[in-house]
Amino acid sequence: MAFPEGKRSQDGKLMDFKGGMFSLAVKVGVPVVPITLSNTHAVMPSNALFPVQSGGDGVLRVHVHDPIYPEGKTDSEIADEVRKAFMSKLPADQQP
Repeated sequence: MAFPEGKRSQDGKLMDFKGGMFSLAVKVGVPVVPITLSNTHAVMPSNALFPVQSGGDGVLRVHVHDPIYPEGKTDSEIADEVRKAFMSKLPADQQP
């Protein structure tokens, strides 16, 4: 598992991606399976040592997307597909 942003955002919004994991996927030839995690900042803010509320009641959402296969694609094309997948499931307040 890898997180393409490289760190957690302070406000819960999607940040720019780092390229390493996409480059690795292309070099090794393995698919990338995007997993969108929504509202993690509400459950556990970036400055918290422990969760501040439970993930129940529909607050925390996890969506597993279809795999993205690297064959014939560049690092940036894969990154664009992953970003598109994330954006399709993120609430408006978490989109850049």
